[in-house]
Amino acid sequence: MALSATTYTCHIKVTINGEATEQDQVQVDVTENNGTYDLNLKNFVLVSEGVAMPVGNVTVTGVEGVDEYGFTKLAFNGDINITEGDDPQYSYWVGPMLGPVPTEAIARFTPTAINGDLYINLSSLNQVISVSIFGVAPASSEGIEGDVNKDNEVNIADVNRVVDIILNK
Repeated sequence: MALSATTYTCHIKVTINGEATEQDQVQVDVTENNGTYDLNLKNFVLVSEGVAMPVGNVTVTGVEGVDEYGFTKLAFNGDINITEGDDPQYSYWVGPMLGPVPTEAIARFTPTAINGDLYINLSSLNQVISVSIFGVAPASSEGIEGDVNKDNEVNIADVNRVVDIILNK
């Protein structure tokens, strides 16, 4: 039984053999289950030279979370099976046809922000895919510890507000 799940809306930078493209509004889910985590890049689509290739759900499961400087850090290195996505605009997904895919993942997250990198080795297609993830999740209605300026994010603006408070501005 999953204890908690967070959906982040992300900007990703995808690099395939050195060629980079960027995408916005990509969904990444992180689910905690008794101290281990699943990270799921949902409905991953490669875009190369303007052509979309639907890959599927890239998911690493059962990764132990480590507290690191106020973040939870996940590190994974192993094979995964990419599953079919559920975006209705695509009628097929390439990922399920690939079988086990060597993958590395490093992610750091809080309840409201995530960043990380996935390295997917598709040696059968002569491609190494790097996916850099930067995203945020909606804040809870209870507010966020450290959100001094009440913008539903903990960021440099909160630090600036604390400095202003100290300087009586």
